[in-house]
Amino acid sequence: MPTREDIEATVRRYVEAVGCQDLEATVALFAEDARQEDPVGTPANVGSDAIRGFFERSYRASFTTTLTGPLLVTGDHAAVHFTIEVPTGADPLVVRVVDLIRFDEDGLIAEVRAVVD
Repeated sequence: MPTREDIEATVRRYVEAVGCQDLEATVALFAEDARQEDPVGTPANVGSDAIRGFFERSYRASFTTTLTGPLLVTGDHAAVHFTIEVPTGADPLVVRVVDLIRFDEDGLIAEVRAVVD
């Protein structure tokens, strides 16, 4: 099982890769059979190809991410609060996100469920 430090480092890399729209760096953090539900309640993307497709579509827009809350870790789970800021002129659109992430024994993301506000 990954250590707390491993999980924290991976979460920080994840938020940074998403904010830079770095597709390869983002997808590399996921296990081959990972499950992504973003946002919660929508059909899950299962496996690397489906997750890659989700991020390819998401990365068509320009945005940044900022880690805004404490990074909570319990066992193989992490909860992370961050914002996505989309430039829309004078006042950017700010989307608040809390991701609940489960890691596999190799320290890769096995599941992510995103609560978006």
